[in-house]
Amino acid sequence: MSTITMNPEEVLTHGYDQALHRYIVVHPLDDVLEQKVNTETLGSMAMTASVKWSLISLRAYLILMFGMVLYRVMQLAGLFSGGH
Repeated sequence: MSTITMNPEEVLTHGYDQALHRYIVVHPLDDVLEQKVNTETLGSMAMTASVKWSLISLRAYLILMFGMVLYRVMQLAGLFSGGH
């Protein structure tokens, strides 16, 4: 079995080595650096009414679940009458 030396920049750019007939998997720490997106300049994202209501209902659900957990913890701590 012969060892084929490849140009690392070419392999990282294409991801497929035709000489070896296989895809090359590169660890993110060894990958070529890329330009990052500056999220501060993107602005707000447009949402449809159904997306907005879905996010509002998800927030309400999470608040309700957190309230139920908090109530149960306070009940187990004996802060309410009838707790175990």
